[in-house]
Amino acid sequence: SGYLTGNKTCNSNMFFWFFPAQNGNRSAPVLLWLQGGPGATSLFGLFNEHGPIQVNNDGSLSERPITWNSLYSLLYIDNPVGTGYSFTSNDEGYARSQDDVARDLHSALTQFFQIYTDYASNPFYVTGESYAGKYVPSIGYKIHVENQNPQVKVKINLAGLSMGNGWTDP
Repeated sequence: SGYLTGNKTCNSNMFFWFFPAQNGNRSAPVLLWLQGGPGATSLFGLFNEHGPIQVNNDGSLSERPITWNSLYSLLYIDNPVGTGYSFTSNDEGYARSQDDVARDLHSALTQFFQIYTDYASNPFYVTGESYAGKYVPSIGYKIHVENQNPQVKVKINLAGLSMGNGWTDP
C-alpha cells in the first residue's frame, strides 16, 4: 500500500493497496477495483465484498475464505483524488470531469507498473460497481488511447472491463 501521484503539479496523490494473487502465480491477471459513490473508497470493496481481508461484526479483521485474490492480483485505488485516503495539496488537483479522472488514474497506473514491473505484462482488467460505471469506461478508453502513442512510458496490457450495476447514464 502507499500513494501514487495522479497530478504532480497539484501534488495530488491516490492511495492504493495491492495484493498479489494468493496462488503465487506471478502472471495472474491484475484486476483494478474502483468503487462507486461517487466518492466511495475502494477499500469498501476490499473489506466488504471480495478482497482477501474482511471486517467482522466485532470490528476485528480476518482472512476472507472466498476471495477474488485466490486467483487474481487485486489493486484497489481510492479514486478520484479526494476519495478515501487520496488527497491533493491544491484545489485544482480535484477532478472536474471524467477526462480528469481518467488522466489522473492513468498517471497513477503508469507509476504502479513502473514500480511493480513484474506485473506490467500481465492481463489487466478494470472493474467496478455503481458510479464506477463512469470511471471504468473512462480509464479503459484512456488506456486504449495512450497505448497507441509510441512515446508512452508504459503500455498497460488492457484485457477487459467489467462493471456491476454500473451507473452509465447520464
